[in-house]
Amino acid sequence: MINPKHPLQYYNTQQEFFLKHLAENNIEYHTLHISYSNAVYLYYDLQLNISESHYEEWLNGIQDEQVKSAMHSEGFEKCTGNELFVQFLNDKRAVTENDYIRQKMGHEEYSRYQVLCQGN
Repeated sequence: MINPKHPLQYYNTQQEFFLKHLAENNIEYHTLHISYSNAVYLYYDLQLNISESHYEEWLNGIQDEQVKSAMHSEGFEKCTGNELFVQFLNDKRAVTENDYIRQKMGHEEYSRYQVLCQGN
């Protein structure tokens, strides 16, 4: 299974189609490679862009329901300058590329991908 998924559905569809048409012995490597590539895309997207998906992730992490409701009411555009949201983005951006990819793929899948890449 591809994990993480690409944020654009078009690419998810293309990736799944590609995997369905591979020989059985190639599926594991290509699934992990696509997962790795998607994680890299997400990492650099985070470094370069602020999106509503980051806003939603931030909102979902807010424990205080009153604060969460207030920030939801403010909306994405107004919250882009909010000190707490900016701190959330800075904290996410402070993670190294490899740590971010490992976090998105999962440690086991990331390690397996590294092993398969060394064999090629």
